[in-house]
Amino acid sequence: VSGQAIHRFEMGITKGTFWSPWGDKLAYYQKDETKVKNYPLVDITTTPASLKNIKYPMAGQDSEEGNVWVYNFNNGENIKLEKQGGREDYVTNLAWTPNGKQILIAEVNRAQKEMNLNLFDAQDGKFIKTVYKESNDKWVEPEHPAFFINDSTFIWMSEKDGFMNLYQMQLHGKEIKQITKNHWEAISIFDKSRDGDVVYFYGTGDSPLDKKLFAVEVASGKQWEVTSEGGRHNLSSSPSKLYFIDQWTSSKIPMRVDLLSNEGKTINNFMKSEDPMLAYQKAIVDLGTIKAGDNTTDLYYRMIKPHDFNPNKKYPVLLYVYGGPHAQMITNSYHNGAPLWMHWMANQGYIVFTLDNRGSANRGFEFESAIHRNLGKVEMQDQLAGIDFLTKQPFVNMDKIAVHGWSYGGFMTASLMLNYPNIFQVGVAGGAVTNWEWYEIMYCERYMDHPKSNPHGFKNTQLMDKVDNLQGNLLLIHGTTDDIVVMQHSLALTKAFIEAGKQVDFFPYPMHPHNVRGKDRVHLMRKVLQYIQDKLDEPELGE
Repeated sequence: VSGQAIHRFEMGITKGTFWSPWGDKLAYYQKDETKVKNYPLVDITTTPASLKNIKYPMAGQDSEEGNVWVYNFNNGENIKLEKQGGREDYVTNLAWTPNGKQILIAEVNRAQKEMNLNLFDAQDGKFIKTVYKESNDKWVEPEHPAFFINDSTFIWMSEKDGFMNLYQMQLHGKEIKQITKNHWEAISIFDKSRDGDVVYFYGTGDSPLDKKLFAVEVASGKQWEVTSEGGRHNLSSSPSKLYFIDQWTSSKIPMRVDLLSNEGKTINNFMKSEDPMLAYQKAIVDLGTIKAGDNTTDLYYRMIKPHDFNPNKKYPVLLYVYGGPHAQMITNSYHNGAPLWMHWMANQGYIVFTLDNRGSANRGFEFESAIHRNLGKVEMQDQLAGIDFLTKQPFVNMDKIAVHGWSYGGFMTASLMLNYPNIFQVGVAGGAVTNWEWYEIMYCERYMDHPKSNPHGFKNTQLMDKVDNLQGNLLLIHGTTDDIVVMQHSLALTKAFIEAGKQVDFFPYPMHPHNVRGKDRVHLMRKVLQYIQDKLDEPELGE
């Protein structure tokens, strides 16, 4: 397969073609999947139903071979870069040098413990040298290509000091210096000044709930904040790089558009949106922090209460959970990242509670890597810390607690229901992983390592041998053509429940992949919320 994103969109890969700066060459990914096993999906829209095989590389099995080719429009030649790693190593974060003569690629070994930033000749594909190396006994995960500030100097983003920071490097391989030394996460590089002396980048700043724009002088390391207000900012720059258009939101501002100078001065406000929900009875949103299961780390929570909240009443709880890497549920944005169905549910007389546990995004490498080799363990500890916090609230009915999540959140939902059956009365697990050996190599082996090197971790996290623990009501939901978390997960768990004599509910969404979209999304949310209401047998909220 040529010209598509490879390695299942992991490690910053979002596309498969890359034009050279002058447009005379096209670099593209190619993947050889001949050793990857087929996985069957069924198309029920044909008569009879037909089989659609996809290539799905499961943990511990044969993976795809990724390579980079370059087509030269000047002479019609098509050449392959001399990849230095093994057949199943990853080729990621492709970047052209400004002169269009070389290509930088971050090659990562299959174990994802080592990364070599390699330089190649784009004319003949020859390997030139390794510019930079990085290793970690947990994982190395490059997500951002080299950002060139001139013909030979570039910025590289790395978490090697514990937080994502910016490093200045040269093509000859000598690391010049660490430019930023923040104890918070740089998110991505936005732009540079016309002379390349200043680099602009997004980062969280002091609050991990924010996404702000910062500037740093490459030579001195002097850093300043361009966006002065807390919130989630997205900018575009003028051709001169002297001005920025800033579109941003926060918990108090639905949307605002400002004109900024590159030094951070607000020159003009173009638009400030009124709250589109003013005519509605909005639920009450509380934000705060609690200590994690380690009694040390701060975790952010979001608690949504009914608009007519009465502290003297007892309310049932819906715990909404995701819990996995590369995701953050609670942000300083409009509604603080909560979809409106949570407000609706709260206004039916519920407390809707969400906690970003260890393992989630934008808190640094130690925070995220706490989950290594035993997915679900510290995540559940932290969610239980959230439950302990709720028990101390006089308005919470601890006899009526439901949990819901999708994908990694589905895994967390089912895990909580089966590991802590005395706490949760109802669960709705959508698109849930139930055995990490059935998940894709690229993601799973980063966080769990190879099944042969971590057999106990894989055994401890799979759910089929825990079905006897189920006490409450559990609904499993799965799209029948899910090519991310394949339906085998929910079917195998259902089969284990049947063999154990346990009653469980299951609802498929025919012909839907990992996410249920379109008008059927309305059906899905009605299904989820009605199930929770019915099974919790919502009480009369009297005095």
